[in-house]
Amino acid sequence: MERHDAIVIGAGLNGLVAAAYLAQAGLDVLVLDRGTAPGGLASEHEIAPGYRLPRFTLGSGGLPPRIVSDLGLADHGLRFIRAEGGVTCFPDGRYHASYRDGVVYRREISRFSRVDADAFTRYRRDMLRAVRRLAPLLARPAHSGARGLFGRLRAQLAHADLIAAMSPDDMRDVLRLWTLPASDFLDTYFEDDFVKAHLAAAAMIGGTLGPCTPTSAARLVLPWLAETGDASGGAPETLMPAGGTSALVQALVSAVGAAGGVLRMEAEVTDVRIRDGKVKGIVLANGEEIEARAVLSGLDVKRSFLSLFQWKDLPEGLVERVGRVRMKGVAAKVNLALDAAPVFPGLPEGCPSIGGGLRLAGTIPAMERAFADWRERMPPRDSLIDVLIPSLLDPSLAPEGGHVLSALVHYVPEELHDGPWTGERRDALGDLVMTRLAEISPGIAEHVIAIEILLPDDVENEIGLTSGDLSHGETTLDQLFANRPFPGAGGAETPLKNFYLCSPSAHPGPLVMGGAGANAASTLLAAMGKRGRA
Repeated sequence: MERHDAIVIGAGLNGLVAAAYLAQAGLDVLVLDRGTAPGGLASEHEIAPGYRLPRFTLGSGGLPPRIVSDLGLADHGLRFIRAEGGVTCFPDGRYHASYRDGVVYRREISRFSRVDADAFTRYRRDMLRAVRRLAPLLARPAHSGARGLFGRLRAQLAHADLIAAMSPDDMRDVLRLWTLPASDFLDTYFEDDFVKAHLAAAAMIGGTLGPCTPTSAARLVLPWLAETGDASGGAPETLMPAGGTSALVQALVSAVGAAGGVLRMEAEVTDVRIRDGKVKGIVLANGEEIEARAVLSGLDVKRSFLSLFQWKDLPEGLVERVGRVRMKGVAAKVNLALDAAPVFPGLPEGCPSIGGGLRLAGTIPAMERAFADWRERMPPRDSLIDVLIPSLLDPSLAPEGGHVLSALVHYVPEELHDGPWTGERRDALGDLVMTRLAEISPGIAEHVIAIEILLPDDVENEIGLTSGDLSHGETTLDQLFANRPFPGAGGAETPLKNFYLCSPSAHPGPLVMGGAGANAASTLLAAMGKRGRA
């Protein structure tokens, strides 16, 4: 029977990151995926001949420099394009652009409020402070790789030490950030509604909280996680992999292969084998059995436990604990192929911030109404929409003169209160997006040569992500850090010996691209007594 040191289920970004770390540490690694191409959520496809874009996500964001360096991804061709932080466009024709240069960005804010331009220095300083406090928690496993009471106690004490080292002022700031609604938190810095809406819109995308929901202020830190510098700088930048997300995926695949790892596509894992209380290997859909010292699942937490195991083989109470993990679809994706560049007459000619994306948003009360509609499972009426046109900065993604556009439509319910998503309702969602786009780019509909509308249910059916939840589980405070994937099993380790989670269902979730894969590899290597760089 075929045997490996480690089997990774799923060739998404986190699965590939985990496999690359393990292979570089000398383990014999096999990656299995049911799809025809690697990448998972990051996989690209052609919406029309020559027009490439990530099907399910926007495609912005970069791996942490630590992971890029550890895995030597630059040697495998990986490069990133740096862009400005994007533009928020409001229904009344106003816009707010982000700039990395602090002087330029404060000048932009002063168009709305000179007081807010000065306040931004304090806001940026506090966001960077929050990132510095958060970074150590996100950069390592939630629990030590050592098993047993003392190993977990050491992990808990390490987190306690970080808290104990905070000054009273720091503790006050932490409590404000992690408990207040985003609206209240922003009110303590800024006076202008459009400045506050611009900052809130960038943070609310992808979450299941509204801007007026308690604890939503913590999401304001997310755009700053990769930011460096001091308080004199501007807005966070946008990163995109040169050559599209396929270039990122291929760099990881190349790193896995160069270290001796093996990738098999069209190899669906249907069962994980347990013997004497320990995971011993997997079974493929074709009946093939493969043994392994450890199995890492890149599937979401519900799929990992509830679909890969016989429930009777799981520890008592585990099925119920996994079932209580909240996973909710909250976004739809609209992909466009355009035969010409969209024109934005309401924005300054040559505005560099457009390359970082556009957000179509109302003020905070409008965002809260959209959130309320989502909670009531109403069809979207005024959704928050995040738009990226990556071909503006990377012409390789479309034929000469053409462009691709990705729109992530936020606050779209997985199921509607009065019935299913019919074809008519799906088309209505596409019409809503096109109407909103036409408000800032008149005539854009005349240049559409292909359109694709994907609902949360499509994401679940096509790549097996429960409820189409792009975050692999809600990112509310009770489902983060040591509580992710669920209380009592924080991090990559699971109640099953030799079975690990390397998907964003585990710490640090979707907050750090590739972070869950790196942490899972680090945890497994520690358990095996091997030294690795993860």
